[in-house]
Amino acid sequence: MRKRISLLAACGLVAVGLATTPAHAADPAFPVSGPTALPLPVPPATGSPREESLVFTLDVPRTGAGFGGEAVLTVDLTKVAGIATVREDAHGAKEKCTVAATALVCTVRGTLPRVELLVAAAKNAKNGDTGEITVTGKTDGATVTPTTTKLTVGGPDLVMREMALKRDPRPGESQPLPLVFTNAGTHSARGVVLELETTRGMSLVEAYDNCRTRTVADITTALCSVDGDFEPGETYELAGDSPLHVKANQSAYSDRLGYGIHPAGDQPKAAQWDGKTATGKRLGVAKRAAKAAASARAVDLNPGDNRRTFDFAVRNTADFTTAAVSLEGDSGDTLTTAFTFENKGPAWIRGARAGDSAARTVIVMPDGVRVVRKPDGCTATTATGGERAEQLGAPRYVCALGDTVRENQRAVYPFDLKVEKTLVNAKGSVTVGDWGATAPRPHAFDPNPANNTAVLVVNAQDDGTGPRPTPRPSTSAGTPSPGASATPTASASVTAAGVKGTGTGSGTTAHGSGNLASTGVTAGPIALGAAALIAAGGALYVAVRRRGPART
Repeated sequence: MRKRISLLAACGLVAVGLATTPAHAADPAFPVSGPTALPLPVPPATGSPREESLVFTLDVPRTGAGFGGEAVLTVDLTKVAGIATVREDAHGAKEKCTVAATALVCTVRGTLPRVELLVAAAKNAKNGDTGEITVTGKTDGATVTPTTTKLTVGGPDLVMREMALKRDPRPGESQPLPLVFTNAGTHSARGVVLELETTRGMSLVEAYDNCRTRTVADITTALCSVDGDFEPGETYELAGDSPLHVKANQSAYSDRLGYGIHPAGDQPKAAQWDGKTATGKRLGVAKRAAKAAASARAVDLNPGDNRRTFDFAVRNTADFTTAAVSLEGDSGDTLTTAFTFENKGPAWIRGARAGDSAARTVIVMPDGVRVVRKPDGCTATTATGGERAEQLGAPRYVCALGDTVRENQRAVYPFDLKVEKTLVNAKGSVTVGDWGATAPRPHAFDPNPANNTAVLVVNAQDDGTGPRPTPRPSTSAGTPSPGASATPTASASVTAAGVKGTGTGSGTTAHGSGNLASTGVTAGPIALGAAALIAAGGALYVAVRRRGPART
């Protein structure tokens, strides 16, 4: 148990010489911020009461204008005597607080001046006792606006029970949500809010008038407000006339359901959410007949028992593919081309963890060409996959995707290659897949690994074994096609179902330099190069040749 600072239970606050002198009208006002209310667990019959964190911050401008770099905050504890014990958090910001009668006097400094405290119900405090802590302060060149936090002993503690769900449904299959929660606290909750969160591949079947929804990126959240008094020690479940089902969509694969219960007012804010539906039905909950035993946790102070998640592994597939590329050029030419990744679905894919790349595209360059421009999102490596400092002229490039790949999404990686030596039928490769030790390996969900690798060939020989280049355009090299930018930049283009991309047709060519665009929801920009040449069927990307030095 941490050592406590003993506070004298004096009848009044002893003056400590910190009365704030009225400031000039032009002085700025720095408010003290902190929670308006803090519930405390009822002290146990044996053992020590559990402490809760309480932080007060002096909101000073980022520029520090009017702030002398130091302030004194006084924590008035007069109105919590006999109700709560308060001490400085020894693991906090080291405010160097001192005890002065029934107050803590704390000197704070820095760009985020704050007081970090630990608060617990007093040993003899009773359920329902209340008090308040007021924080005032002073600093040179500014006034300090005080704040007050109300303390209450006891409160509601809504605990969401885990649901037993089918982990591997098939696309199109739905299942009921047997939602159950308990108020394991000491006070009733006056109204609750049910929170349901689904990733892109899952959706809620029912809609109710007292629910509001919002979709951000690939996550849809529903908040359902339910009125009533939810009594301590009681367990509640969905009412019989308002069921909930979750459905695996056709794009489902590795998806998640989050579900939680919050006291009204403590739930995530619903501002800027979609309008309410008009179904004529309201989601309701009913008390279970049997009374549940109260948890040892007395109040709703730990959000970990308010919310749970369930991970699905839907029996679905996603076909990751790439396309062959054929280049044609003589020594000294610079060629503009693009390499592609595409998810032909039907499933969307998430990385194993947030921030993990869901897939990568590895490009092995043929002999005789040198990379002179690349997207920033593609990293140069050695021929065996090792780290390489110089990012141009490498034999191998790795282009990572984001942590999610939507169904029917395409990423295009534009490159400029200089022909340093004229060769016939010089071959490299383009491979997409999961992260392997030396090369991408097919994902377990990919039913067709044969289309994960395609050939990259320079000056293909017409032997019937590889992609054939399209005849060179008759227009002068470097002349933009209609509507193309004259000063393009190299960045990845991502297109997906329902997402507007900037490429045209089933493939594009591009050149230039710049950043690799995001592979998330919004399609990244891609500037068109000299022309967009696509072979029949859209499977073959052909480079546009830019003339090198004039020949005699």
